[in-house]
Amino acid sequence: MKNKKINGCVSYALIIFSVALSGVLGIIFFSLFIKTIESGFLFENANLVIAMVSVVLTLCAVLSIAFLYTKYKIVSKTFILTTVLLCLSALLLYFLGKNGFFDKITSVESFRSYIESFGEAAAFYFILIQFLQVVVLPIPSFITVAAGVLMFGAFYGAIYSCVGIIIGTFVAFFIGRSLGYKTVKWLVGKETLDKWLGFTADKDKWVFTLMFLFPFFPDDLLCFVAGVVKLDTKFFIVMSVISRLISVFAASYSLNNNLIPYDTWWGICLWILFFFVTLYIVYLVHKRLHKNDKSKSNTK
Repeated sequence: MKNKKINGCVSYALIIFSVALSGVLGIIFFSLFIKTIESGFLFENANLVIAMVSVVLTLCAVLSIAFLYTKYKIVSKTFILTTVLLCLSALLLYFLGKNGFFDKITSVESFRSYIESFGEAAAFYFILIQFLQVVVLPIPSFITVAAGVLMFGAFYGAIYSCVGIIIGTFVAFFIGRSLGYKTVKWLVGKETLDKWLGFTADKDKWVFTLMFLFPFFPDDLLCFVAGVVKLDTKFFIVMSVISRLISVFAASYSLNNNLIPYDTWWGICLWILFFFVTLYIVYLVHKRLHKNDKSKSNTK
């Protein structure tokens, strides 16, 4: 009993240390990224932008630790994940900025030569990659969608992304539905599959829809899960097509700065509002998922 308490204290201490470290590193790397920018909105308002990002990261880290000792652990997990993702995003931005990536994409001629290097088959290979990232490749769809915007522009990038992702979505669903648990277990891993099967056992259509629409959910994995739990085929096809179209086009035009501008104060405020609304919706969905999992466990 005593060893259990000690182990529990050590685990909590490690979590607190990791979250705090992620928050600090996120602030440091984002500050270093801002220093690589030599013109534009971020350059002119560098100190204020760094302060705003620091507040968001600090708030996420503090809330994740504050809720760690309460019954609302799912809130803590959501903020922990957010803190870590923001830290990794800051690291990626710094790495790209340090290597002059953003200078290259602001040059029309250099960007055009980059696209031309793919030749006439560029669109085909991109669609193939988008298909594979749903079914077999462990690549976050946000990364490939962003690459599509850079290569083909917001509209055609979104079209090509949707074609590959939607085909991959249908294939993953029918693999789960036709080949069943054993095949999907081999593709995604038993522990991961069992966890999400427990969460989605009641086949709640609204929960599936929200998980496909909002970030922080493994929507590619959920295609397999939907097939295994025998979610209604017509509903899945309609829901997945609509949600993929909305999420991909929204991401593409956001990255292209055409949806909500991130170089104006009102745009930044809207993005911050959207960020916290998304976190709240993610929390509600996670709460429902854990409730479903507990109900399933109690019936065994």
